[in-house]
Amino acid sequence: MTIAISRKERFCSIHLHAPVYVFLILLLCRPLGSHAGFNPRRLVVSATYPVKYRDWQSGFLSGNGKMGIIVFGNPLNETVIYNDRKFNLAKTGDRSFAQVSPSDLAKIKSYCAGGNFAEANKLAVSSAQYKGGGEGNKHPGYEMLISIPSAGTVTNYSRTCNFRTGEITVRWSDNRGAWVRKSFVSRKDNVVIQYLTAPDKGKLTCAVQLATDPEMLFPEGMSFINSSDAGFLNMRAKYPNGTPGAGYEGVTRVIVSGGSEKMDGNVLHVTDARSVMLLTRTDKYYEDCESQWDKKILQKQLEQIPADYNRLLEGQIATHGAIYDRVHLDLNAGSADRERSNEDLLAGQKQSSLPVSALWERIFDAGRYYFLSSGSETAPPDLLGIWTGDCNAGWGGYYHLDANLNLQIAGGNIGNMPEAMEGYFKLNEDWRPDFALNAQKLLGYLGLLACGNTPGPTTGLMANINDYYPYQYATGEEPWLLYPFWEHYLVTGDRKFLKDRLYPLLKEMGYFYEDFLSHEDANGHYIFAGSVSPENQPSNLKVSLLNNSAFDISGAKFALTALVRACKVLGLESGAGEGVERWTRILDKIPPYLINADGALQEWAWPGLKDNYNHRHSSQLLMVWPYGEVTPENAPVFFGAAAKTLERKDAFNYENAGHGLLHSALIATGLKNNVSVYSKLMRLFKEDFYYNNLCTSHYGEHGVFCTDVCNAVPAIMMEMLISSAPGVLELLPALPPELEKGEISGVKGRNRVTVQTLKWDLKGNFLQCVLRSDIDQNITLIERRGIHSIRTGASVKPSSLGEIARIIHLKQGVETSVAIKLR
Repeated sequence: MTIAISRKERFCSIHLHAPVYVFLILLLCRPLGSHAGFNPRRLVVSATYPVKYRDWQSGFLSGNGKMGIIVFGNPLNETVIYNDRKFNLAKTGDRSFAQVSPSDLAKIKSYCAGGNFAEANKLAVSSAQYKGGGEGNKHPGYEMLISIPSAGTVTNYSRTCNFRTGEITVRWSDNRGAWVRKSFVSRKDNVVIQYLTAPDKGKLTCAVQLATDPEMLFPEGMSFINSSDAGFLNMRAKYPNGTPGAGYEGVTRVIVSGGSEKMDGNVLHVTDARSVMLLTRTDKYYEDCESQWDKKILQKQLEQIPADYNRLLEGQIATHGAIYDRVHLDLNAGSADRERSNEDLLAGQKQSSLPVSALWERIFDAGRYYFLSSGSETAPPDLLGIWTGDCNAGWGGYYHLDANLNLQIAGGNIGNMPEAMEGYFKLNEDWRPDFALNAQKLLGYLGLLACGNTPGPTTGLMANINDYYPYQYATGEEPWLLYPFWEHYLVTGDRKFLKDRLYPLLKEMGYFYEDFLSHEDANGHYIFAGSVSPENQPSNLKVSLLNNSAFDISGAKFALTALVRACKVLGLESGAGEGVERWTRILDKIPPYLINADGALQEWAWPGLKDNYNHRHSSQLLMVWPYGEVTPENAPVFFGAAAKTLERKDAFNYENAGHGLLHSALIATGLKNNVSVYSKLMRLFKEDFYYNNLCTSHYGEHGVFCTDVCNAVPAIMMEMLISSAPGVLELLPALPPELEKGEISGVKGRNRVTVQTLKWDLKGNFLQCVLRSDIDQNITLIERRGIHSIRTGASVKPSSLGEIARIIHLKQGVETSVAIKLR
């Protein structure tokens, strides 16, 4: 085998000198642009492509957040699955629940305040009269099958995915010469582009058809109509009876260069062509799909797309590539390791207690790629990102709002991907009317009440209410959903965003807490009478509806604090008796967190409720991450108690759930616990959460396809390297010492500072960074190993924090270099 590297194209090609049917998968990361200190990443994977349909999880993935494709990569018998953000099984009715009577609501609160939790839980469930409904599971649309006649042994096989473009390339050779087949999903043009070219010693002859596979597991009664012709391949689908005629379709425009084409039934036969370009769009129609099909809307749209592969690729580089390029991580991996296959690196990590740096780099890059490819300006990733090969999606493939969605988008703001975060903001705004209805009907109040889970923008109505999880009392969900809005404001300083988009939502929460918090304890603190800690119960009481969950308390403190701060920035609600005065008065009466007999921060701030540490969720520690309320400086006692909670939870396994490891790892970054961060990342990288394409599963051993892990891991890595808050920038807060040397660039701080580069060398006790602030400001720069000396052109003053910190003055728009010698 020989490997040839083209520095000009930053592309790695592999040549096999053996007549064996083996292939290599190459995942190519972006060119590094101005980051001259970094070596190009060439991601090489040796694996077996999906032979059986059921192994679709190992296919290569491309997407733009609206549409996605799964490319298997079989050279002569290709399978491509089409996905669409809107593809959920159609609803036959809406979720529904009762208008709970004031007397029942009063009884529930009274039961809770009096400690009669079982009766409160029972009444909360029965009075809601919940009935399921709404859209069903995520599902694939259909597949395209591309067949090419055999001509000798297939050799020199490779498939590549360029993270910078989303371009999937399949290469091979046979008696006709070298073949190339390419595909990607354009962010700029919102179209799936597939480009088949003739071999260098012959012509392209192939058959193309749209189909479905039995292992897609479509429900009984779903019908498909193939309405293809030589100009447009067209698969139409109609959902089972009971919907108002809901269906969907996919249309592929066919452009053949040279040769001839003809239809034989539903199969397009191309003979002796130079190339075939396939341009595809999909869409869903929520009613009367037949009349929508007849309008041929997609066909007309596709006719306007230029049939120029290079031009379309340039548009993709200018959009997807420009976003992807903004942040880069280098962990000082060796050049030889960077040429190793994904499988080789994953196998090597299983055998090593030390990080395989090339794998860690590649996982970071893959996570950013999958997050960007499954998010758009209209919607963020769901549990599946945007990809699935069958209808048997875990947990429906929905948006789950008590951890999963929150974790998937955790790196979006600090990772400088506002284009992908826009979909998150829009989706939450779409949910607002239903969230208001949830609060009004189920709790009798103004404000917003999040719904637990939802298939997408079509509904924010409350999800399943049952004895184990009375969702309507998880009042901390909506504050957690609003935190990324606040984080966006902290990163950008965008007052218009604050006023027009976040403030109205925060104000709704102000109204909510004015209504909801009515009962007081003997100390004059409000009681969250009716409170849930997501999916957990005390170890000594198998009831979910309780009082004062730390989840709900911390959410209320965040929402009200952000609301008051927003009012002060915007000059609103500041008069006597107005909002700032009222909401500040509520904040003053929020119950304090409690510390239990273990010295740990208690999950329910209510006497007699014992913690259950053996659980996948870490909802009691949101005040550490993401809210940043509890730090060593501003709440040292609770910081120590939170650290003890994490220690006790770390003694268990988080039920082997990916989101459990992710959230607790992010909390560990806030607790400056590099040992805990490292152990969780190693579990994720060792225990088969990652497929060979570096997408992920919900459980280890490839259990249930889910993009929580791949999309959230970059956030963990950024947070362990850079922690930020208004006026504060902390370097290497939770860096595992095993990663003794490296560099990261482009991370955004929650203080309008961009860390343009951060280099560290723990062995040399040295770090260097270049900072750029959007405004003139003083920043407290923290490095907890201790600052022996500091060299910079900026003004530097001592900090009250002592040897771990200095106050540095940053000027607007000026790149400030800072070199630190560590103690």
